[in-house]
Amino acid sequence: MIAVTTSVDYLINGAGMVGAAAGLALAERGFSVMLIDNAERPAKGERWDVRISSVNDHHWQWLSQLGVSDCIDSDRVLPYTQLSVASMMGRRADFDARDIGRQQLGVMVENNALQRALWRALEQHANVELRANNRIAKFELDRRSVTLASGESITFDRLLGCDGAHSQVAQAAGIGYRGWDYGQVCELTNVVTERPLPSATWEIFKPGGPYALLPLGQHQACLINYRPAQVVEKTDLNELFEPHIGSFTAYAAGQFPLQRKHALRYTAGAVILMGDAAHSIHPLAGQGVNLGFADIRSYLEHRHDMTAYARERKRANAQMMRAMDMIHWHFEDPNTVKQRLIGVGLKLAQVNLVKRAIIKQAMGLV
Repeated sequence: MIAVTTSVDYLINGAGMVGAAAGLALAERGFSVMLIDNAERPAKGERWDVRISSVNDHHWQWLSQLGVSDCIDSDRVLPYTQLSVASMMGRRADFDARDIGRQQLGVMVENNALQRALWRALEQHANVELRANNRIAKFELDRRSVTLASGESITFDRLLGCDGAHSQVAQAAGIGYRGWDYGQVCELTNVVTERPLPSATWEIFKPGGPYALLPLGQHQACLINYRPAQVVEKTDLNELFEPHIGSFTAYAAGQFPLQRKHALRYTAGAVILMGDAAHSIHPLAGQGVNLGFADIRSYLEHRHDMTAYARERKRANAQMMRAMDMIHWHFEDPNTVKQRLIGVGLKLAQVNLVKRAIIKQAMGLV
């Protein structure tokens, strides 16, 4: 049997949303790219999957320029124009795309649909190879080489770890993490509603964790509830959500524990970490995949300078993680004084100048 060796500019382990977007962006710049993923192309289900992301408009426009919007299943992406946050004491802050002169704040998109669209776009590039249903069996980072489970050897100039919170690439490169469990579980339930829903997403805080709604269509939504991990009783979603959206019928559900992880380094030799391989953040504000897309764009904007990329993104991601921690620990604390201070903050957030600054910061426009 003759061993096959392939050489590429960029080898990417993990062809999920961040890895596939990185591969597409690099291919658009003329680099040879190979992506490795241990799964096959995700199939389209009859209805929305519970794994959904809120992609802000800044990154959605970038993805659209890469051709993603032309490849995606239109029934699995929904623009939203409004967002609101409410404290335990009822103080509320509302944000609208019109506040910053945009038509939408972003889109709700099914993760599987976005990955399928990215793979379709990748298939249009002659200098891209995608090895689905395969994995890296052996790393030889000093030689800039790996061996796949299929037996193929790959040599590369740079290796991107876009392979999630339990990154195989980070482990091979000896990159450690700092983090902790939040002691919370996120419950997701997709529903069909009797009443029509506006194209708005909202979040309401309560002791133990907030609950939120992501619109998926005029009569569809993903309901999200955060609860302490030690509470095993099933949440009464009707009690939580019916006062806001009326009666509904559930058709899909899932849950996952919440963790915070931050890589001690983003680069090592020829290795670069992006997305969840570099940072896992509390999903309160839907920043997870947006931070991953910001990683890619930063690397490209720094003209592939690994040091500059690592410096900027480690600082920016740490800042966002601290902000999410502050919201998590303080908004869910029933202490009256603290809740009054939060109320003052939300009132301040309604001042036009402050409101515009908050929206631009959340969308990565500043």
